[in-house]
Amino acid sequence: MSQRTSAAMALGGLAGLAYLSSGSQTFAAAPATANLRHQHTAQTAQTPSSSASTSLPAMMAGGAVLAAAAASGRATRSHGSAPLPTSVMPVRKSVTARKALDQSSRYADLSLDEATLVKNGKHVLVAYIMKPKAGYDYLATAAHFAAESSTGTNVNVCTTDDFTKSVDALVYYIDPDSEEMKIAYPTLLFDRNIIDGRGMMCSFLTLAIGNNQGMGDVEYGKIYDFYLPPSFLRLYDGPAVNVEDMWRILGKGTSNGGLVDGTIIKPKLGLQPNPFGEACYSFWQGGDFIKNDEPQGNQVFCQMNECIPEVVKAMRACVKETGSSKLFSANITADDPEEMIARGKYIMSQFGPLSENCAFLVDGYVAGGTAVTCCRRNFPKQFLHYHRAGHGSVTSPQTQRGYTAFVHTKISRVIGASGIHVGTMSFGKMEGDASDKNIAYMLQDDEADGPYYRQEWQGMKETTPIISGGMNALRLPAFFENLGHSNVILTAGGGSFGHKDGPKIGAISCRQGEEAWKQWKAGQFGNISLSDGVIEYAKTHEEIKGAFLTFQKDADQIYPGWKEKLGYTGESSVQAASFDWAKRA
Repeated sequence: MSQRTSAAMALGGLAGLAYLSSGSQTFAAAPATANLRHQHTAQTAQTPSSSASTSLPAMMAGGAVLAAAAASGRATRSHGSAPLPTSVMPVRKSVTARKALDQSSRYADLSLDEATLVKNGKHVLVAYIMKPKAGYDYLATAAHFAAESSTGTNVNVCTTDDFTKSVDALVYYIDPDSEEMKIAYPTLLFDRNIIDGRGMMCSFLTLAIGNNQGMGDVEYGKIYDFYLPPSFLRLYDGPAVNVEDMWRILGKGTSNGGLVDGTIIKPKLGLQPNPFGEACYSFWQGGDFIKNDEPQGNQVFCQMNECIPEVVKAMRACVKETGSSKLFSANITADDPEEMIARGKYIMSQFGPLSENCAFLVDGYVAGGTAVTCCRRNFPKQFLHYHRAGHGSVTSPQTQRGYTAFVHTKISRVIGASGIHVGTMSFGKMEGDASDKNIAYMLQDDEADGPYYRQEWQGMKETTPIISGGMNALRLPAFFENLGHSNVILTAGGGSFGHKDGPKIGAISCRQGEEAWKQWKAGQFGNISLSDGVIEYAKTHEEIKGAFLTFQKDADQIYPGWKEKLGYTGESSVQAASFDWAKRA
């Protein structure tokens, strides 16, 4: 074998190894600044042995020889020969192998008009903030994004036909400066149930926010809004019951019933069945609604078959003593749908005639849409309480991938949540902004504007905003003023159980926070600020006045001069009531 041929075979083998080691980067779009011809020329000039006379068959033969050697390595080592090297000589990356199709001619059509797409009703529209990695063309990356999210792959394939192309996702708008990108997905792309032909949210998420989250040419991509056309929206369940049913049970009518005054049993973990039931009893003396905290379920120290009977006993006692109905949200979240169903059936068997007073809580983010749908379809008469624990890992403004809290809550209405936690819109301790009130509007209104799209809900029942996270009677009035109404469910844990006079009085103080806002709104305190109006109200209502004394840091921040106006000269901090006191209340 000549020296020239041997060199060619070695180069062929190394080229083969380099190709195989290139990994997933082979499929990344080529950088806009890449000069493939120049790089190839420079590489050739630096490697005289790989002259134009080197034959392709020789290179292929070299690859075959090295492949055969690798395959026989185990047998060779068993006969005492030196092992094959565990590393290879550094080789130049194969630039040609990293070149990808420019798919913009197929997966982008910037002439498409959004109004026409909406009118035709054949596409789901999704708005993203997307940034390509440095050196990549925006439109080419956007087209690659749409291809990966629908019918595309990294090369042309022989099985593609005209119908395949008719269901391509299409980029129809880009603004590289603002990083805005909009994609139209044909509704035919999305999976349907075989049992009833209904829509599947997991299919929407798989395409719209699936593999595109790991693309090599994308720095980040996050959904900020989406639009579902009427015919497609009707394929989803939507809520079966909502806050109107809660108002009816509580005797507040079925329209504009205002605040559902609720709490979360605290501490979130650590109470055994009897103390848990006593905590429920003490709150229900003054409030409406209690929820399991999201980790509470069937811990060995507080098993469901011991705890739920205590809850039912407390509810029956409070209904009898107060003359008012009470509500409880029981956590049925589980990995196994059969376990969820078993929990739900057991809980309903214990509540008996009070079953409609019991909601079912599902940790919808961590357990997923399957768990939400399991609850929605197996217990359609129960209020479906969607808790979003963990959502911040993708929805936080600090996170540039995934989707926003707005998108997350909009999804919850589509798949049937009766209510979902929406944070506190910057008025509590959780991350949020006052503009998050648009989340509540999208959940509650039949038509609402999102950041990019106007969604018509076609009469689908509303999903009720549930507010929690650092709320108390002092924070509520400004929250209601920002939102414009008080038709929400409150779950104030610390705001109730942290009140100096116990959870009963804490619950009453929160209801008074709503009433103070309503009276100020109606002008009953004259032309004064909201904060002064609440202070005026507190002068004649001891429960909310006690909230000023309990949550003094909040009072100092929200109600300047409150001590002088309320004539308070006592301690700078007041301890919350002991649990023993709460049990005697």
